[in-house]
Amino acid sequence: MASNLLKVLSIFSLLFLISSCQDTINKPNKTNSQSIGPTKGALLIGGGGITDEMWQVFYDLAGGESAKLVIIPTAFDENSINYDPEFKILKRQFTARGFDSIQFMHTRDTLVANSDEFVQPLKTATAVWLTGGRQWRTADAYLNTKTHLELKNVLKRGGIIGGHSAGASIQGSYLARGGRDVEGNYKIISNPEVGFGFVTNTAFDQHHLARNRQYDMFDLLKIRPELLGVGIDEDTGILVQGNEFQVIGNKYVSIYDNTFWSPYFNEIDTLETGKNKFYLLKNGDKYNLKERRVQRNKFLSPKNIPPDVQKEYVGNFLFDKSKVLWNNIIIENDSLKFQIVRRNIVRDPIPIYAYEKDVFYDTDAELWFHFNRDSLGKIIGFDKKTNKFINGLNQSYIKVSE
Repeated sequence: MASNLLKVLSIFSLLFLISSCQDTINKPNKTNSQSIGPTKGALLIGGGGITDEMWQVFYDLAGGESAKLVIIPTAFDENSINYDPEFKILKRQFTARGFDSIQFMHTRDTLVANSDEFVQPLKTATAVWLTGGRQWRTADAYLNTKTHLELKNVLKRGGIIGGHSAGASIQGSYLARGGRDVEGNYKIISNPEVGFGFVTNTAFDQHHLARNRQYDMFDLLKIRPELLGVGIDEDTGILVQGNEFQVIGNKYVSIYDNTFWSPYFNEIDTLETGKNKFYLLKNGDKYNLKERRVQRNKFLSPKNIPPDVQKEYVGNFLFDKSKVLWNNIIIENDSLKFQIVRRNIVRDPIPIYAYEKDVFYDTDAELWFHFNRDSLGKIIGFDKKTNKFINGLNQSYIKVSE
């Protein structure tokens, strides 16, 4: 009797163990499927070619006139480097955009890349540019060296790292695009595979739509399903700050995250397993890397703020010293709302929701309200902006009464 009971218990334990293992296998690890950006600093990741707007963003975040730029041209082939060994042609592109302090760093030797002397320019750099070419050349020289470490330190100091084409792929965790296949095309699956990992669990493909690469990403994601696929077209880039990026440029960014979104429906649909779909983002669109979803205002989760904090924002705000256009911030039914007033036209108040301290958003018109404070901490006005990064609405309002 005891022997039979032990057999039953053993079988039950085995079934429980198998079930637990299956649950573990079937449940995706959320941490492993998240993509995390740099905690400080910014990344400009371009698909190939730089628009005026992209140049301006890079210049401004580099520090403007006080920028200290380091250019790493190691992705170039030997013919290109031998043609212009002092990189004078390359330098002219950046001096024409306002950069004065420019240094170059280049080696093929990992021992040199791992030396204290070689990395000195990065110690004070506010910006780094990674050129196009072949990303594996950059990885072979610098991956897991002191150069790699100092690049991360540039971000930790609040600097910006930018690059396009090969200089885009290297910034992800996976080096999208490898050697040629038998038909002469560059394969999406790479060897070597590891990039700098400034954004975790990501593969950045470049020249995306221009070279008809939009379906290649599915081949990579079949073997590396934890990756977020981001295909960036030419004359387009993404600006990564924290766990969010915003599209800059003239064309599109393709997103491969196992969902499908369209502004026509304005809904996020989870795809069935094996469905090969992607969607496009354009200039001004935002994407949440950690949550892996498009960052439309309607999908944001508002933060709760107590009534006494709400009262700080209440008042009449005058537009640009004009007596024509006002925004009144009021409390109605325990909700903070803004109301547009233009001469004798008074519009219905619209709710705004807290995103972080002094930053609110509106779900209907994709508007953002950035409140400004004086040195004593008192609110003195706000900037109203659309979701667009470049050429978007940006109106400043001055607080005149409460």
